[in-house]
Amino acid sequence: MNERRRQGLEKEISRIIGMTLLTDIENEKIKNLVSIHKVELTKDGRYLDLTFSILDLKNNVNKEKIEEDLNKLKGFFRKKIGSHLSIRFVPEVRIHMDSSVEYGVKISSILNDIKKINNILI
Repeated sequence: MNERRRQGLEKEISRIIGMTLLTDIENEKIKNLVSIHKVELTKDGRYLDLTFSILDLKNNVNKEKIEEDLNKLKGFFRKKIGSHLSIRFVPEVRIHMDSSVEYGVKISSILNDIKKINNILI
């Protein structure tokens, strides 16, 4: 599969999965806290790596439970992709979690705390 076609499929699959998360998923935690971070299709088109991020500002969400629930939805995502796209092979979905957004929020809050402390000392 050429690079341009693969990128187009990744973009379309990202749209399909995003709409599925918004409209078809009934689990409120997944619906409200999970977002697609990256969609990668392998060169042969057999596997799809979906990378999700969880934005939990209050740190009261069980991330392992959400990842387990997302893994249960792999077949559902694959079915949705197959029904929306006319491709020879519907890729097998693999779920990954990304904590970079959460890490960025944590670093930002630490920097804000340091800034507040410096303003008090000055």
